[in-house]
Amino acid sequence: MKKLVFILSLTFLFFSCGNETVSEDPSDLKKKSGNYNLINLDGEDISSEGFILEVEGEKQRLSGKTGCNNFVVTYEIEDKQLKFSSPMSTKMYCEGEMEYEETFGEILPQIRKVQISEEELVFLSEENNELLKLQKIKKSE
Repeated sequence: MKKLVFILSLTFLFFSCGNETVSEDPSDLKKKSGNYNLINLDGEDISSEGFILEVEGEKQRLSGKTGCNNFVVTYEIEDKQLKFSSPMSTKMYCEGEMEYEETFGEILPQIRKVQISEEELVFLSEENNELLKLQKIKKSE
C-alpha cells in the first residue's frame, strides 16, 4: 500500500511540475508589462524578423515596430473580449519592409481572445484562430 501511495505521489509530482498555467481572462493582461518578441503573425513564424513589442497592461496599450513604422494601439475589455482601437503610427514608406506591418494592422481588429501564460501571450480571433503570438523577453542578469 505504501508503495502505491509513493508511486501515485511521484506520478502526480512529475505531471504537475511542467504544466504552465494559462489564463483566458483578458483582465489578466493588466498584470503584464515588458518587452515581448513577436514570434508568430497570422499563422506565420516571423521570429527571425526581430520585432519587439512593448506590453503595458495597466494602460491597456501595445506598442512597437513591425517593419518600417512605430505604432501604439490601445484595447478595451468588453464582455470578456478584447477590442483593439485603430493603431496610431508614423507614416514612413520603406521599400520591402512593410509586408508584416500591413498584416499586423489588418488582424488587430479581429482579435477577441487571449491566452496568457508566464512566458507567452497568444491573441486569438473569435473563432480561436491564432493571430499573434508574443514571447516574453527575459531580462539578463
